Amino acid sequence: MRLSAALKLLAVLLAALTVALVAAVKSMDMGKLKTLAVEQVRAATGRELVLAGPLELRLGLVPRLIANDVSLSNMPGGSRPTMVSVERIEAEVALLPLLKREIRVQRLVLSSPDVLLETDRAGHGNWSFTAADNVSEPLPPAKGGPPATRFTLREVKIKNARLFWRDGMAGNGRHFNLHKLMVQPEALGKGGVAVQAVGDLEGRMLNLDGRLVMPAAEDKPWGVHLQGSFDAIQAKVEGTVADPLGGRGIELAVAAQGDELGKVVLHSQAPGKPLDAQSPLALGPFKLSARLTDGHGLLAVADLDLTAGRRDALLVTARGGVADLMALTGVELTLGADSDTLAGLSRLTGSEVPSIGPLKATGQLSGGGTQWKLGDFKANLGGSDLSGQLALDMSQRPRLSGALTSVALALADFTTPASKPGEKLAPKGLKAANDGRLFPATPVSFSALRSFDAKVDLHVGRLDLGKAHLTDATAQMSVADGRLSVRPLRAALAGGTVEAEMTLAALDKGGDLALKLQGRGVDLGRMLKEAGIDALAGGRSTLRLDLHGRGESWRALMASSSGESVLSVGEGRVHNTAIDWAAGDLLIQVLGVLNPLSRSEDDTPLSCAVVRFVVRDGIATADRGIAVETAKVNVVGSGTVDLRDERLDLGIVPKARDGIGLSLTSPLAGLTRVRGTLAEPSLSLDEMGTARTAASVGAAMATGGLSLLGEALFDRLTGDDTPCKTALGNAPAKSDKGKKPAGKKGRKQSRSESGFLDGLFGG
Repeated sequence: MRLSAALKLLAVLLAALTVALVAAVKSMDMGKLKTLAVEQVRAATGRELVLAGPLELRLGLVPRLIANDVSLSNMPGGSRPTMVSVERIEAEVALLPLLKREIRVQRLVLSSPDVLLETDRAGHGNWSFTAADNVSEPLPPAKGGPPATRFTLREVKIKNARLFWRDGMAGNGRHFNLHKLMVQPEALGKGGVAVQAVGDLEGRMLNLDGRLVMPAAEDKPWGVHLQGSFDAIQAKVEGTVADPLGGRGIELAVAAQGDELGKVVLHSQAPGKPLDAQSPLALGPFKLSARLTDGHGLLAVADLDLTAGRRDALLVTARGGVADLMALTGVELTLGADSDTLAGLSRLTGSEVPSIGPLKATGQLSGGGTQWKLGDFKANLGGSDLSGQLALDMSQRPRLSGALTSVALALADFTTPASKPGEKLAPKGLKAANDGRLFPATPVSFSALRSFDAKVDLHVGRLDLGKAHLTDATAQMSVADGRLSVRPLRAALAGGTVEAEMTLAALDKGGDLALKLQGRGVDLGRMLKEAGIDALAGGRSTLRLDLHGRGESWRALMASSSGESVLSVGEGRVHNTAIDWAAGDLLIQVLGVLNPLSRSEDDTPLSCAVVRFVVRDGIATADRGIAVETAKVNVVGSGTVDLRDERLDLGIVPKARDGIGLSLTSPLAGLTRVRGTLAEPSLSLDEMGTARTAASVGAAMATGGLSLLGEALFDRLTGDDTPCKTALGNAPAKSDKGKKPAGKKGRKQSRSESGFLDGLFGG
């Protein structure tokens, strides 16, 4: 055949094809096609499809089916009438199938779609459609009716899409702008389509690219190979999905990593808020890998491996899986936490955390929904340890239960900053706040006690409190009806026993604190020696403390407290030569001033010692409640500790006992005063008493005490032969019969001195 004849034949065929195409198009009823589309969507979803604009088919080398102003209705009770609205939809159709009155869509372009995904108050999503039972494959064209429509998509393009997520249960939402989405065939031979997406989530850029491998047969899954980034977070997904639109048949390997986990948390809690290095959510880098599957009809996570944080604050690890990710049930995770120092947690807690550590903790988290369990819990902080298990029941009111044990717990591990290699830390006493007060005035919210219940048993082999330690300590901590109770706490202390109870109840404002403590048979000398102070041998003691207060801060609780505290020490021997009287603490210095001659002897026999305070409305008063009886000296003291401003004023006076070669009517020292505050107490000597003591003690050495006769004033104030019983309130009543008044040799007492001492020592 000649070329010219072939060209003529081709022209005739093209003309015939064009005529046939035009005839086919003209035979299509667009109104019936719209009606068919609406009916098919209603049957498949239960929703209304609205094609407000005209539906037209434009001819050309690539025919296009165009629809304008298209919308799909929302679920009943939704926040707006439409779930999806699209300004324009262009569908490129295959040319030859039009001759058979079939519309096969190969390329789809959506311009400016607006999509709303939301849940109602019950958590039901608007993407859950109600399909009719008779929905099937697209209907074949009826004779003379509208053409059948088939989708054999090879390319999808979306431009300027807006997606909005609204949580009807929480009442919040998120905006996502999809600037461009393209799904198009890859280069020949790769057997898939390339995917590219660019968007932003409230100003944070999202980039996604990769490929989807179309199945060779209907029973084969789609291949997924995607990677992308979101605001410096890198992610990768690989695997297969049997039904991408239905979200079924998922077998995906997921990996993600980023330089800051806090960005992920911040985006979910406070969208649009910037994150800097000082933010409370600056948690550190993270790395995640896992497998997503739905083999049992539930979206599950397996082979989870998560590492997040930094060792200079807190490094957290999690390994395991979740049987139902959407319901968060079937959790089986091995958790770990490591920290070189916990000071970095200050940003997270909102308050200063001491530079303590190192910390290492592990545990098995299991359960889900309303039932959670932390088993095989083990933690070490410094030299302290804790282990056991806890359970949380949230089926009704949250309830925490469990049991914890410890071989050793040291208070210093939770309060003392960790030292660097070679660094020596100075010993710490009571730490005052910025205003110089010991008890902080920061308001404390006790209302959290009303939000949950708890019952936890605790056993500690050794509880180190600093200068003392308890052994074999047991306690039960419970929370019920807004009241925290610790009862009873039982422990051994220096050969004796201690039993305590504490309750803290939440009030409308602040809390109500009640504390009771009873100690019996405690060897004070042994306790001091274990603390590194070899000052006493013996001294079996009893201790009783009963306090009650109310307030919105620990300072207010102490300022309103009432009750009583009593310490009673039995017989023992004071090791004079083992005590550093000058460099010792305040108590040692007071004893040194009261008994200056004790430094010349190896030991001083101690008969008893008592410190008793009665507390009323924040004022602790010792009315002759301070007493010491030794073989050489009796000591009586009185005064107040004002817990409202933490100031103290105590006066202590000694009196010689028979057998030391000095007059029984003369003091060994003047009036010793302890003043200042609880955080910074100070010691001073009454000027009048100090001058008299210096002369008296010096004269006593030369005259055997004869020059000390006539000190009737101090004899009257310190003439109690049983000051310990007096301090405890057990002294026998005394009669004035036979009492000799002060003679001419007695010193006349001034009115001002009499008033002060009568007030100090109860007259």
